[in-house]
Amino acid sequence: MKKLSERKKLIIYKVLLFVFAFAVAFLPATASRNLEVNSRVVVEMLGVDGSDGGVEVTAQYVMPTETDGATTKDKVTVEGKTLTEAVELLNTALGRRAELGQCSVVVVGSSLDPSVLGTLLTATDVTADVYLTAATEKAKDLVGDMTDFMKKSGATDADFIAYSAKKAHIATVTLLNFLSDLDSASGTAFVPVVEMLESDRGGGQEGEESKNGGGGSGSAGGGGGSSGSGEQSGMKVEKLALYGKTGRTAVLEAESARGVAWVSAPIEKGIVTADVEYGGDTVEAVSARLIKKCSEITADAKNGKATVRLKATLEPNGDKFNLLDSKGEDASKAIKSAFADKIRGEIEKAFSDARAVKSDPLFIGRTFYRYAPAYF
Repeated sequence: MKKLSERKKLIIYKVLLFVFAFAVAFLPATASRNLEVNSRVVVEMLGVDGSDGGVEVTAQYVMPTETDGATTKDKVTVEGKTLTEAVELLNTALGRRAELGQCSVVVVGSSLDPSVLGTLLTATDVTADVYLTAATEKAKDLVGDMTDFMKKSGATDADFIAYSAKKAHIATVTLLNFLSDLDSASGTAFVPVVEMLESDRGGGQEGEESKNGGGGSGSAGGGGGSSGSGEQSGMKVEKLALYGKTGRTAVLEAESARGVAWVSAPIEKGIVTADVEYGGDTVEAVSARLIKKCSEITADAKNGKATVRLKATLEPNGDKFNLLDSKGEDASKAIKSAFADKIRGEIEKAFSDARAVKSDPLFIGRTFYRYAPAYF
């Protein structure tokens, strides 16, 4: 019995020793990790502007609140001689390390030198697959407006990206693709332009203009907030900013931007409308939804011509399409012809508008460089 009692004591000692060893090994590390988390701030959106003093960086960040599991969004702006210096000043302004690895959107201002974006990729923790968007004027103002809208509506950066990347008929681009396109033979890159929509409570003229895309730069104006008296009601992505090696060269309007998307972007689920001529009448705004599309550019090395081919699959979207389609084969042919003309017109508009500013967002020059260098 005495030997059995000693054996029990030995087992108890071993258990206590194990618990002590576990506490020594893991609890300090856990506390250290908690301190490390509390010393960081997650940046979800980054705005980058050129300035007289160098680079201006605006960060939308999230911080934990006193409520368990809850966070709040806020923003801060700093200015440095270089991007690297500005990011370091961002850490100082926040009083914590700015965690850029989870940044999902980078907003670029109209005056930004695109070479700064190369530094963003090589000298910070921002990942290569982060999406780029462009402000009409200052990125600082757009980040502020988007932050205010997201706080009010509950929308997130991820929601915005998921929709814009595939569902909207707009050519989106990641940081890596932007830099790759800019360094290609075409020497052109594009970034979708984001504008804020405003609704005027009193139903005044300014609210109506903003709703219809009027009023120029929308709410991305000076002063860091809404440029109008209305409330932000959403975000509009219809235009496309074109960039060359020296900076922004032009902004394509909606029709031309759609033309670029047909050729140069993996769009799907977007809505297409066309006026259909049938039986001597015009059925306006017949709507269809894009299911899939594929495009190809070929260069003829003998005569120096390039051909853009596009195959798009559309499905009916609304009663007008279904009613016409039910009228027989001739009506179906009229529908196909109308949508083909509409798509062709958007692509041609994109080509002519970009050519006028010596840009190549369809990357036709890249095809000549590869397959018909004599005409490049």
